[in-house]
Amino acid sequence: MTHDTTAPTTGQAKITNVQTRILSIPFERPLVTASFPIPAIDTVIVEVESDVGERGISWIFAFGRKRVGVLKAMVEDLADLARGEDPFMTEQLWQKMWQAVGFVGRQGITTLAMSAIDTACWDLAGKIARLPVYKLLGGHRATVEAYASQGLWLDRDRDELAHEAEEYVQQGFKGMKMRVGLPDEDEDIARVQTVREVIGPDTALMVDANQAWDVKQAIRMGRRLEEFDLIWLEEPVPFEDIAGSAEVTAALDVAVCTGENNYLKLDFAHLLKARAADIMMPDLMRMGGVTEMLKTAHLCESFQTLVTPHLFMEVSSHLAAACPNAIWQEYQPWWNPILAEPVSFHDGAIHLTELPGFGIEFDESAVNKYELK
Repeated sequence: MTHDTTAPTTGQAKITNVQTRILSIPFERPLVTASFPIPAIDTVIVEVESDVGERGISWIFAFGRKRVGVLKAMVEDLADLARGEDPFMTEQLWQKMWQAVGFVGRQGITTLAMSAIDTACWDLAGKIARLPVYKLLGGHRATVEAYASQGLWLDRDRDELAHEAEEYVQQGFKGMKMRVGLPDEDEDIARVQTVREVIGPDTALMVDANQAWDVKQAIRMGRRLEEFDLIWLEEPVPFEDIAGSAEVTAALDVAVCTGENNYLKLDFAHLLKARAADIMMPDLMRMGGVTEMLKTAHLCESFQTLVTPHLFMEVSSHLAAACPNAIWQEYQPWWNPILAEPVSFHDGAIHLTELPGFGIEFDESAVNKYELK
């Protein structure tokens, strides 16, 4: 889309419509974690249109076509609240949606749908203002270190792990994440050792247990993993077990990271007060979008706690760039097949551009290819 050289001021633009479409983007090979296998990424793409000719885009996802259909319906319900609103008044619209979903619940499907509309409004506001979102948010930097998270899954054998890890180093990644949580603890350790030996001591390594362990096992395995100089051990216990996560965090020297399954700033307030982790990982969808995620990052900052965004690198890297306590954007190119251009990654970092909004657009031919009619 071409952008006008003159931008209307806030109050002169109104949201006219919200369009939704469902896509299913298959993986070349199913992703395997300790939780479940993932054959495809089922996605609702959202476009918020305006009366000044610009549109903001976003997407949310679920695993399962029926479930993603429920997401689409919720976005369309909230779209009625967005029409006629000023896209710059993101806080006002967020609160309007928040009040509207009170009866059916303010977590889960409703929060994800709010995220889609809120995020698209930030993209739209950036495009109208002719500014990238990270500058609208009060930019702190223009590059964000990124770690490879698109491989090193549990179904890989040790040779495959070694090959993938070496490829990521060659691609310029200075950090990467692998998964653990096999029934055989010794095999988990051997696999981490394999990756560490391949990438050497200067490449950052994160390990994600995907909530596979109880507290005792997490402490036992965490102590065994400490010799591999990890940046963090992620979700070692079920995310609901705040006291258990705090116990693991206190027992280990390696940093514990959690938060991707938690909702909104209140959940993070509970995590922070309990000192349940050393690093918090907010997820854009479960945060209800950019508006609430920024508040959550600043809440963490007030507790002198680092944040690292979960998924959605195309959007979350802008948030990370605006927050001084943010580290390591997860690089997960799940939605590259539907984007006209991917994010700019080189030298181990995502480099944000001066393109307005989030600097991304859909490839309509690709969208049509993956759309579920």
